[in-house]
Amino acid sequence: MIHDEFFKELYILQDGIINLMLSKENQYENIEDLLKDTTYESIYRMLELLDGFGINNTKYEVKDVSKGMILNDNCNMHDKCEDYLMHTDI
Repeated sequence: MIHDEFFKELYILQDGIINLMLSKENQYENIEDLLKDTTYESIYRMLELLDGFGINNTKYEVKDVSKGMILNDNCNMHDKCEDYLMHTDI
């Protein structure tokens, strides 16, 4: 079932992000920056998954149902993260 594959990939992403951020934890001076980077990394990687850069290379459509628009039709959403989301340089 496609839902199972999607959530298995999310599980792998979550586990990887937890391990990555734990390995970098001592580089942060405060918890706010650690959380900022953790949420940024999580969102970025989830958007990569939706854009088709996951383990199975399956691209998912992200649709604004009220307007009938596919948001990631002509772009990769993960490329927009840096323009909109906060993160540190660690």
